[in-house]
Amino acid sequence: MKSLEIPFCFIIAVFLLQSCVIIRPGEVALNVRYGKIKPGILLPGMHPIGIFGTKIVRFDTRIREYEGKFNLHTEEGIEVNVDLTLTYHLLSDSVKDVYLNFGTDYKNIVIVDNLTSVVRAVGAKLKSADLIDARASMEKAIKDDMNALIRPYGFDIDLVLLQHIALPQNVVATIEAKLNSEQIAKKTLIDNEIKRKELDFVLEKQRKEAELEIIKQRLTLDFAIEKQKKEAERLLIEAEAIKKQQEIINATLTDKLLRFKSLEITRDLVKSPNSKIIITDGKSPVIVNNNK
Repeated sequence: MKSLEIPFCFIIAVFLLQSCVIIRPGEVALNVRYGKIKPGILLPGMHPIGIFGTKIVRFDTRIREYEGKFNLHTEEGIEVNVDLTLTYHLLSDSVKDVYLNFGTDYKNIVIVDNLTSVVRAVGAKLKSADLIDARASMEKAIKDDMNALIRPYGFDIDLVLLQHIALPQNVVATIEAKLNSEQIAKKTLIDNEIKRKELDFVLEKQRKEAELEIIKQRLTLDFAIEKQKKEAERLLIEAEAIKKQQEIINATLTDKLLRFKSLEITRDLVKSPNSKIIITDGKSPVIVNNNK
């Protein structure tokens, strides 16, 4: 009896295991039973399922990479080959719609076909001579246009990288000539800017020197004017002093004083040993003859 219990338990365990499914990390799944998708999305982990008529459809939600070679025509109609790398991922909430619309082979329908048309459309807006300089803007344009197309279907573009752009040799020569001319133009512009700054410096220096010379001349002139002003003030003061002195003398010089001074002079003449004739009116002496 016990020997029958062990196989029976083993059968039960196997049956239970077969009625469960494990969804690995980075995956989601749909439970399709008898051709109908059961509600809900199976996230990573263990999930019970039916044994009969059940199909588990797995979807990888990790970032995936696609590399491809594309040929496009520029605005002038020149054919160009590009090597492009693109990374994208599936949005887990959209797996049901993706399965209904595209099945599990969605890469060629959603990613490759749309990428081909987008690359050609973006390239047709650019000139061949601008492709090298416009690499970053071209990558951004492809990414934005791809997201606008495929995001409604449940996909997202993470990165677009242009690995290589193969241009015709004559176009390469034209681009090199353009780059050289641009470098020459930039160098000329820089040289002109340096010369302009040097000229501005010289003119500013001359202006400062001229201003300094004017200031020096103004100070010299101000000093001379101030000196003349001081001298004029001195002369005015001196004249005022002389005037006041004369006024004092005139105020004190009376007729009696003049007569007294005249008498003193006459006295001194009389005492002189020289022979002379003195004629006076009593106010001032007049010497007519003076003999030694």
